[in-house]
Amino acid sequence: MAFFNSFKYGARLQEKNAFVDATDVYANAGMVISLQHVPTGKAVYFKAFITTFNESYNSDWASESVYGRADPIYMFKQTTRSLTLAFKIPASTYGEAFENLGKVQAITQFLYPTYTNVNQAQTISQSPLVRLKVMNLAQKTLDANVGDFNSAEDCYNNYKSSVGADNGLLGVIGNLVINHNLVEQGVIEKGNNVVLPRVIDVNFTFNVIHEHALGWDEENKFSERVFPYGVDLLNAEEQAPPPLPAPDKDTDNDQVKDDQEADASNMLATPGAGTYTGTAQRQLDADKINA
Repeated sequence: MAFFNSFKYGARLQEKNAFVDATDVYANAGMVISLQHVPTGKAVYFKAFITTFNESYNSDWASESVYGRADPIYMFKQTTRSLTLAFKIPASTYGEAFENLGKVQAITQFLYPTYTNVNQAQTISQSPLVRLKVMNLAQKTLDANVGDFNSAEDCYNNYKSSVGADNGLLGVIGNLVINHNLVEQGVIEKGNNVVLPRVIDVNFTFNVIHEHALGWDEENKFSERVFPYGVDLLNAEEQAPPPLPAPDKDTDNDQVKDDQEADASNMLATPGAGTYTGTAQRQLDADKINA
């Protein structure tokens, strides 16, 4: 992962004396978004100021209506996964604003394929596939965090995520929107005819390409145990709560037993007080009515 430093590309003296950018420390600890251009292996990392992160799983079914049936017959085709990601890239220094603009420039270049000259004509040799990693929420989970854990605490303690961009989800960027916020946030005037946006908004959709088969086998086990977030829990049998005790079949005398217990408890607590509950109280009330 690239090292974050707000003063990497230079800064004015008043900037260096004004503050220490704590976001650099946070980002260098791994709280980042990364994109990697698969054909070239080039990667870019951003501080994770996420404003939108949505996932969509769409099951595609073919349906056919049959005479005499109230409902159509459904045939399963596939399940697809797509992401919507939006994040802000603020600049705290002149140098960071310059670097942010260069990083956004890099992801726009990731949308283009690689070419090979064949008979003096350009031919596409590789499509612009991209790997996207959003910490542990969007990552390649094959064989990640899988182990024979003996307790729930072990499952939690072993839940980790590597920072490398090559561990991201494989897919394609469908739509990339860049907002430079020139009016709302303003710009940094670097020099004559040169401005640097203070805050850049990036928003795109990402269609995931599954690199392995997903589904259940004959033993009711999922093909990739920790898909999609890398969370490995104990077996379902170990997670299930203990069964509730069987209800008492003799329910006819439940009220009588409760009344008798209440009478005994009351008489022990207040001997000679003439105070009763349950069956005894109901009997006294009946005697008063008859009298």
